[in-house]
Amino acid sequence: PPLTTAPSTHGGAMRLRCGECDATFATLAEAKAHGASTGHENFAAADDDGRVAGTPDDDAGAETTTTTTGDDTDGARAMDTGDDVKMIEPKVREDLLLELTELMGFGRHKAIRALHFSGADSSERAIDWIERHEEDADINEPLLIEDPEHAAKKVKTVSKLTPEEAKKKADELRRNAAARKAERLLEEAEMERLREQERIRSGKELLAAKKLEDDLSLKRNAEARAAEKKEMDKAREAIRVKIEEDRKERRRKLGLPEELTPEEQEEERKREEERARAAAEELAKKAANGLYVKPVSKLENLRKHLVDIKKAFAEDTDAVTTCFNTLLVYLGNVSRAPDEEKFRSIKMSNAAFQKRVAAVGGEIYLIEFGFKETTDADGEKRLVLAREDVDQILLKTAGEELHGAINNPFFGML
Repeated sequence: PPLTTAPSTHGGAMRLRCGECDATFATLAEAKAHGASTGHENFAAADDDGRVAGTPDDDAGAETTTTTTGDDTDGARAMDTGDDVKMIEPKVREDLLLELTELMGFGRHKAIRALHFSGADSSERAIDWIERHEEDADINEPLLIEDPEHAAKKVKTVSKLTPEEAKKKADELRRNAAARKAERLLEEAEMERLREQERIRSGKELLAAKKLEDDLSLKRNAEARAAEKKEMDKAREAIRVKIEEDRKERRRKLGLPEELTPEEQEEERKREEERARAAAEELAKKAANGLYVKPVSKLENLRKHLVDIKKAFAEDTDAVTTCFNTLLVYLGNVSRAPDEEKFRSIKMSNAAFQKRVAAVGGEIYLIEFGFKETTDADGEKRLVLAREDVDQILLKTAGEELHGAINNPFFGML
């Protein structure tokens, strides 16, 4: 331990005496060596007889030797020389500073204070100093000392602990610092996990809300179209009734019974069949020459359904493309084999139909095309297209529209 001695007025040669083991030393160097090896710090001046100066047997006015330790100074004492003093940050060993700041996580100002006040000879002593001064108000403040060129004296502080005890405490502090760092990392990881869970939950809620809104939109559109179809059917029925009343009125004016006789009904049926056959032949001839007439109103409604599906599921283009491809297969099968009932009947509970078509509202397109929802003998709901409702021209034009919807990325955007 550092020692400072005051001159003694004792008549004999002065010696130093250890107050803890009563050993005496002729020189200051011997006393320092004894203190370093044993940790003893209480020394006093003594005469040749080993008596401590200042006792009743000593001369009056004798002054005793005093000691200073790290507990008394906690750093170097500044000497007041009366000159201008230049204050600078103390120089410490860079390797120890990096070890304390980078590896152990201490602040730079705290590490510099610890290395400076502990003597800057080992990280163990620096950690020991930090442990004893952790509650100091200025421990994290910058440290400024007198420039060494102007400093008159420096007094090092020495830990009371033995090197083994200091190393043990340093290891313990390192473990504590590592534990705190690990705990902080775990807390950050847990917070990140919770934030990720919140992002996933919010994303799912948004997707669920969007799907619900899309389903409601499709349902509203389907109900609106059903209402329009009902109104159109009602209007057609009114027209049919009006035509029938006009026919009866004409027959009454001619003196004929209002209802057709069986012979007249048969003739009327034949005339209707002949007109239908002639119209079909005409359409087939035009289709063969590439001059067929597209059913515009029907195609517009079918196209509108395709556009609605693409807009409602704009973020799930794969599902939309799958639906359009499946609809194209359905119509292609009917066109190639219109007499095959299996191609004109679709089981609505079928897993593939539910996943590929119904998931995005594709069944509305089939209903608009002419498929009707029925229930078979087993109680299964089916979409059925009657044989008499098979329209090759409509199948061809609807297929072209579906092909364009699949391959044109701008379909429905304009």
